[in-house]
Amino acid sequence: MGFAVIRPHATLSALIALVAVGALSSPAGAAPTIPTDDNLVLQRVLPNADPRIRAIRDKAAALAQHPGDADLALDLASHQLSVGVAEADPRFVGYAQGTLSPWWREPEPPVPLRVLRARILQAQHDFAAARRDLEAVLTIDPNHVDAHLVLAGISETTGDLATARTACDDLARIRPTLAATACAASVDSVSGHAAQAYDTLEIATARAPSRDPTLQCWALTILAEIAERRGDPAADGHFKDALAASPADVYTLTAYADYLLEQKRPGEVTALLAGKNRIDALLLRLALAARDSGDPRAAAAYGEELAARYAAARARGEQLHLRDESRFELELRHQPGRALELAKQNWEVQRTPIDARTYLAAALATKDAAAIKLVADWVAGTGLEDRRLHEMIAKATL
Repeated sequence: MGFAVIRPHATLSALIALVAVGALSSPAGAAPTIPTDDNLVLQRVLPNADPRIRAIRDKAAALAQHPGDADLALDLASHQLSVGVAEADPRFVGYAQGTLSPWWREPEPPVPLRVLRARILQAQHDFAAARRDLEAVLTIDPNHVDAHLVLAGISETTGDLATARTACDDLARIRPTLAATACAASVDSVSGHAAQAYDTLEIATARAPSRDPTLQCWALTILAEIAERRGDPAADGHFKDALAASPADVYTLTAYADYLLEQKRPGEVTALLAGKNRIDALLLRLALAARDSGDPRAAAAYGEELAARYAAARARGEQLHLRDESRFELELRHQPGRALELAKQNWEVQRTPIDARTYLAAALATKDAAAIKLVADWVAGTGLEDRRLHEMIAKATL
């Protein structure tokens, strides 16, 4: 379930210009970074013709005419965040925060602004601050659907499965739709009830599919991931159905690419992700596919690009790629020590099955007994059913 860049207080006219040229954001209070390497890749800009960019420009222009209008700011920031999440682009998350800068530090902003602030904080991986906002919203409005759903996602991502399940239960009580069913299935599937979660969600997606393609894609991706962790070949079909609902969903493309790589089908990864290498997570999978296809030149070229992008992210103060960068260091650069360091940092922030696999892979490569035990104990404590994780743990005990 689950998304640093913080824009300083910028004028709205400057914000319009920044969106137009795809400028970078800097952490609040930090001095701007001046690159010294001409080959450093600083940004991958969406084309100006993209309708989402045009819509953002129009909304930013409207807000510039009425700079104190909270409703206009909320609308613009929502669109910016949507692009940031859809494209895995933290710059747009930063733009969203910049748009809300007049209200950002208010201790008790209006509920809609507070929920959006929580979603921005979630995207920046500031989960503790996001949780505080959501809990405050639910104190005011215990039936706020979005607050329950976002709280469930944050809690599952950080390993607080009890809170996540309670949020899903509250969501089901308020609005018993596919979203509530998918929410509960996601949590149950990583806490010892994978078979029941799969059966319930499979029935729900077939009998009551959502008209919202994003929601349908999310539910089907959860179904695919449950099947994948159980070693069920039905995962392939669920991933394809999810992408049929929302072909450009970055999370699903990433998860399906990982599945295909694990199934030793790198050619399908290359076809799936053709033309999508602007997104860092997808570029990593293209690099791994090139390696597995026996194309070392392409793998090396992708690897150089990834190294530059990760360096640029660090220069901007971002730490949103720790898990993928760990995999990059382990599988493409063959630097297990660095991979373990990154995986350990990532584990401090988020704890999902894929985070556990990444951490355990690096721990096995470095023969770090403490890290291996930590992950193994977490798996046992949650009751997580994950074929690959259990195989990795068994290998560690041989």
